[in-house]
Amino acid sequence: MEQQFSGIIIAVNTKETEDIESEVSELKILAESIGINILNTHIQNRQEVDTRYYVGSGFLEEVKAMYDTLDYVIVNDEIKASQNRNIESILDTSVLDRTQVILDIFSLRANTKAGQLQVELAQLEYLLPRLRGQGINLSRLGGGIGTRGPGETKLETDRRHINRRIKEIKKELKTIENTRQNYRDQRSRSNVTKFSLIGYTNAGKSAMFNALTEADTKEINQLFATLDPKTRKLEFQNGFNAILTDTVGFIQKLPTTLVESFKSTLEEARDSDFLIHVIDNNSKYIDAHFNTVIALLKELDMSHIPVIVLFNKSDLNPNLNLLTEEMYFIVNKFMQKRTLLNCLEDGIKMHYEAYNRNIEPSKINELYDLKQRTYVTKEAFDESLEVYKIEGYTKDMSIVQEILKEKQ
Repeated sequence: MEQQFSGIIIAVNTKETEDIESEVSELKILAESIGINILNTHIQNRQEVDTRYYVGSGFLEEVKAMYDTLDYVIVNDEIKASQNRNIESILDTSVLDRTQVILDIFSLRANTKAGQLQVELAQLEYLLPRLRGQGINLSRLGGGIGTRGPGETKLETDRRHINRRIKEIKKELKTIENTRQNYRDQRSRSNVTKFSLIGYTNAGKSAMFNALTEADTKEINQLFATLDPKTRKLEFQNGFNAILTDTVGFIQKLPTTLVESFKSTLEEARDSDFLIHVIDNNSKYIDAHFNTVIALLKELDMSHIPVIVLFNKSDLNPNLNLLTEEMYFIVNKFMQKRTLLNCLEDGIKMHYEAYNRNIEPSKINELYDLKQRTYVTKEAFDESLEVYKIEGYTKDMSIVQEILKEKQ
C-alpha cells in the first residue's frame, strides 16, 4: 500500500510494560500497513498512564513543537474518548489508538461474510462508548482510517441505531457459529484427530498449512493475512487421516472487542487435540511474541491442549533462539511434507494411547479402517499365526474397539 499520510507514535513505558521497543516497533508496522508513514516515535517513561492526556501535557507540548503538520498521532494503547479529545486539543490533529489501527487492518483483510460481520461488530462495540464528543475523529467517520471497512456505510452516530445493528450482527454470527459447531460436533463424534496452527501474526502459519496439506492458501508477508479459519484434510504417510486448521494470528495487546468478536474463529482451535505453535525464529522480538501467545492461550482457556512448537523460517535463521517446555522442532516451509509430519508424529506418540492387536486376513477392511483412524506404527504378517500384528496409537481406545467390533 502506498504511503498517503504522515504520523507519529506516542507511547508510555511503565514498570508493567514488558517490552516497549517490541510494542512500538510492531505498531509502526501496523500503521504503515494501512498507509501511515511513521516519522518518529516518542516514548515517555512514567509510573503510570496519565488519566487525562495518556502522556503528560508538557510532553505533548514538546512533541507539538517538533512538527509543522501531522495527519495522525497514533497512541500505543487503547485510550478513552476523553483522553483522545485532550490529546487532539493540544496536537490539533487526528488521534488513533492501537485498537483503531488493528481494527482498520482487520477491515482490509476480511473477505468472508463471517469475517466482515466480526470486524463490523468490533468497530461498533469500540465506537459505542466513545460517541460523546468524538472531536476530530467523529468528523472522519464513514471514510477515515480506523472506521473504514465492511461496516463503513453503517457507522452511524446514533446510539440506538448502533445498538440495533449490534444485535443484528450477533444474531447473524450466532447462525454462522451454530453451523460451525455442527461441523465440530460431527468431527467429535467421529473422533477425528485435529491439529490447529496457532502463533503470532506473520510467523508463517499459512506457509506451514500449505506445506503440510499441499493447499494453496495465500502466503503474504503481512500482518493478519489470515482472518478466517481454514480446515483441510491432513494425510500421514502411514494412511492415518487427521485435519489441520489455520487460525488468525495473535498480537500484543489484542483488543478486547476483537477477542470477543472473533471468539467463534478461535473456537476452531479450542477443540483441538494438538496445537501447533508456529514461531518466527528470525524475529528479534521472539521472546515477546512467544509470551504473548502463551498469555492469550491462558486467557482463551486453551493451556491444557498439548502443544508442538515449530520454530519456522530456519531458512532465514537456522539457530534456536528460544527454549520451550513443549516439544519443539526447527522447520521451514521448504522442508518436505514427510519431515514436517514426523514432528507431529512425535506428538501423537507422546500423548495418545498405545495399543497392539492381532488381525486375521479375513478382516482386511477393518485393518484399512484402523490405519485411517488410528496412527499405526507397525504392521507385520506373522506366517506362523496367520495374522497381522499391528501396533499403533489412538486418541481413544473406543475407536479401536469400534472398528474391530470388540466389546467395550
